[in-house]
Amino acid sequence: MPSNQTSPTSRDEWSEHIAMWLAGKLTRIEYCQQYDLTLNTFIYQNKRRQQGQTKSLTLVPVTVRTAPRPASGDLVLRGPNGWSLAMASDVSTAWLGELLGRLA
Repeated sequence: MPSNQTSPTSRDEWSEHIAMWLAGKLTRIEYCQQYDLTLNTFIYQNKRRQQGQTKSLTLVPVTVRTAPRPASGDLVLRGPNGWSLAMASDVSTAWLGELLGRLA
């Protein structure tokens, strides 16, 4: 841009300049000198353009399932690896003790 013209004022004008700079091989300083642009404003507009290009988020539907609860009065053993064993609460304590001994 010759020095007798005004500096870009709209976002579109700056976007054009930045696109031309990205497509070329000039440094920011060289490009700004060639087109009579203020380097600090060019840097600001480039950052502004980059921030405007953030990816939009998309919401997706999710179904949350809860684990079925045992019937009232049932006893549930849960292991550290995710296994579970449900039994009636009136189970023989001797049998339960033997089971736990073998699981350990």
